[in-house]
Amino acid sequence: MRLMPLMPLWALIPLFLAMLTLCTVLLVRRSRQRVMWGRRLLMVLLLLGVALRPVTPLEAEQTERMNANVFFVVDRTGSMNAEDYAGDSPRLDGVRADMNRVMSMTEGARYSIIAFDSTATQQLPLTTDAGAAKAWVDTLTTEPTAYSKGSNVDRALNPLMVAITEAQRDDPDSSVLVYFLSDGENTDGKESESFSQAAGFIDGGAVLGYGTPEGGPMKAQGGADDGEYITGADGAQGVSKIDTTQLETIAGELGTPYLHRDDPEAEIEGTMEGITLRAVPTESHRDVASFEDWYWVASIPLAALLIWELGEMTYRLPRRLDRYDIRGAQG
Repeated sequence: MRLMPLMPLWALIPLFLAMLTLCTVLLVRRSRQRVMWGRRLLMVLLLLGVALRPVTPLEAEQTERMNANVFFVVDRTGSMNAEDYAGDSPRLDGVRADMNRVMSMTEGARYSIIAFDSTATQQLPLTTDAGAAKAWVDTLTTEPTAYSKGSNVDRALNPLMVAITEAQRDDPDSSVLVYFLSDGENTDGKESESFSQAAGFIDGGAVLGYGTPEGGPMKAQGGADDGEYITGADGAQGVSKIDTTQLETIAGELGTPYLHRDDPEAEIEGTMEGITLRAVPTESHRDVASFEDWYWVASIPLAALLIWELGEMTYRLPRRLDRYDIRGAQG
């Protein structure tokens, strides 16, 4: 077991020394309040145990950095809430399942996420931290419905071009895989800019499409109508339909296959043809520090004592006499 203090020792030691000294002195001098000051002394000692953060080092894990940079381009527009994936599930359920599947196919790669709705931003720069990517996937939602200003699938093109050109410049020996996950629906009434300019930088990936030609209803995200089905100006329920032609066009421009997705268990085939993942010689092995924390052992009794302390303080608060108490005192 070792200690990993939550604050520098030069600050921790004098702070807790002062509190321990104060509690000890008052415990000795105030005989009528020894229970109270004994409790507070014990609370300081337990808090010190938490602050020192005792840990047990776990056996180091070995990780390998693989020669692939994977870029996810994710549609977060409101239509991705449409309930026509694998029956009547939201399309985003399919996006989450497929992003996790791709990460399992490319374990050890670097990952980046670019999301687009009314705007487009790089949500996650290239990183070997698959946990960060999975955390983003787990919390994925569409943009708030009230903020939607119309969308176009080409919103992500410029951020994608910047990201893949930088990756090829800084890491030329690694393959670039791009997975474009969308229903292909444009709502701004404009033609989409061609993705063909990105084709020369891409070695693999796919355009993954979600939705059905019949379409599905959508629930609002955020605001007063959160969770309610969206309706049009005529009061009819809004329906979003997949634009397969748009998605197939993007796939052709990128030089990747187009796959319609309607089953979370279906394989994502043909997206890594000719690509062999192998460990990068530099940084191929590295130790990942891993510990088991034990501060919780002290935090449980500390919480119990804190509740006791708050109860005592509440009990000692002056109580307002009601009119019946006042009459009784005057009589």
